[in-house]
Amino acid sequence: MAKVTGPLFSIDASGKFGDSMVFGKWKGINYVRRHVTATQPNTKKQIAVRDKFRQATALYQRLSGDDKAAWKLKASGQPLTGYNLFIKRVKAIINSMPLFNLISAVEIEEETIDSCTISFMVDKDGPVTIKYGNTPTALNQSTTVMATAGEINFADLEDLDRESNYYFTIDQETQYLFPPTTIDSYVVGTEGDNAVLYAVTAVIGGRETNPSMAHMSSVPDFEALDDDNFVEINWQPVDGAEEYRIYRMETTGDHPTGLVAINEYSNFQDNGLIPIKPDIIPNKENTARHFAGEAGIYSFSTL
Repeated sequence: MAKVTGPLFSIDASGKFGDSMVFGKWKGINYVRRHVTATQPNTKKQIAVRDKFRQATALYQRLSGDDKAAWKLKASGQPLTGYNLFIKRVKAIINSMPLFNLISAVEIEEETIDSCTISFMVDKDGPVTIKYGNTPTALNQSTTVMATAGEINFADLEDLDRESNYYFTIDQETQYLFPPTTIDSYVVGTEGDNAVLYAVTAVIGGRETNPSMAHMSSVPDFEALDDDNFVEINWQPVDGAEEYRIYRMETTGDHPTGLVAINEYSNFQDNGLIPIKPDIIPNKENTARHFAGEAGIYSFSTL
């Protein structure tokens, strides 16, 4: 209901009724007015939206003046400011994966007649692609470099035209969580003659990497597994992993297959666990998106 500025009807009363009805006098006339009650602003969805906006805003504050100007140039021709475009791109990425890899502190280090050296910083290690060309809308050339977090990274753009204007941006495609590696497995206690194939995946944002396998050939019978006789599996921790999932994939014995454990740490002891989800196996495709990033559009001129 729209806000009321005049009386709805006359009533000889005053005070408040409920949460939205107020009685009083207006120009000598008794009235009752109804106020609109605001909707609940703290649903889970609203909280999540505000949290992502705060994340994006905090990242924008870390940009240099040149970085912000580059986002303004990138927004040219769109009904957006550089700030709004940055927020939009960050939110789009963190809607589908945990992290936006901020590419910032971009500077032109040296310009020559046919080359340019640029420097930049990133929040996460990984390959980035520098796209460049003679107009902001035609960045048709590219080069890829490995970037290291916490360090100033350098890249050379070569074989350029003399006395020419160039534009460039720095992008990073989606980087995926690495699957567990260096798996070590062995039997503690009494050995058996069963073969069991285990699989371990790393998980982030509810998405799994492709599995890494551990094949055991001396596993006791299922009923013989206990706290003194078990299979020990260890693997190298995965950077960024929130948890690990352990599966029994195949067996020559009576061991039930499926998802048997979800661990926070990079080790597991199979002492005869009943599967959490029987008879399922992990997907062979890595769906564990970790991060991606991009920068605005910068410019330089050769000599």
